[in-house]
Order: sequence, then C-alpha cells, then structure tokens
Amino acid sequence: MSEHTPPEGPGQPSPEQMQAALSQLRGTPVTEVVLDILQGLLSAAQVKIGRRDGRLLLDLAATLNDQVAGHVDAQLTDQVKQALTQLRMAQVEAEQELAASGEAEPNDLDGARGAPSSGTESPPQPPADSPASRLWIPGR
Repeated sequence: MSEHTPPEGPGQPSPEQMQAALSQLRGTPVTEVVLDILQGLLSAAQVKIGRRDGRLLLDLAATLNDQVAGHVDAQLTDQVKQALTQLRMAQVEAEQELAASGEAEPNDLDGARGAPSSGTESPPQPPADSPASRLWIPGR
C-alpha cells in the first residue's frame, strides 16, 4: 500500500463511500457548510472559555462571520454576533477568574509555553482589575 492510499478496514470508508460523501458535500449549499464551521468554532470556544485558545477560537468565528456577511443570510450572521457577544463576556470573566487563581492550564496558548511566535512582542497588558482589562481586544 502506498503512503498516499488511506488504509481500508473496519471503520474506514471505502473509496466509493468517500466519493459519495465528496459528491454530497459538493452539492451542499455554502450556507450549511459555513453554519457547520461556525457552530464548531463557537462550541469549541465555549468549552475553552477563559483560556487563550478560547479567545483565538472566538476571534476565528468573528473573522469568518465578517467574511461571509453579504454572502449568507443576515439572520445567521446576526445570530453569530449575538453568540459572540455572550461568549466574549464570559471569556473576559473567566480570564479574570483564572488570573486571580494564578493557575495556568496545560496546553493553552501562551508565548512562554511554545505558542507560535510572530517575532514581535505583544503589547503590555492592563492590570487585571482595571476597566481596560475587560475590553475585548481581538487576538488578546
């Protein structure tokens, strides 16, 4: 078997099943695909509330939502904006609780723990108890 051929066996789809799934996806309206992706991002962000990777997932969902505006139903983008607002508020509260506890979670994004570096230093962060710390700053 070549390294490019997927293994076949119990639980693995046959080439015919793969082709049928690809054909079905090709015919799926883009709104459904976008909705699935947004739901996945928002669900994952909800699970990771308070963590830096939760913030990243919220930022990704917001970026995707902005990009699809005008291409998908406005009701969908409005619902996502509402969900993002609620999740961002929960994110800020959870970040403050985690900062107060002083405990870091394993495998969270953090420059000190091997997160991808952009080559530039991040801007200074406001004190955890200041009003500015409760502002949503994308990517922070």
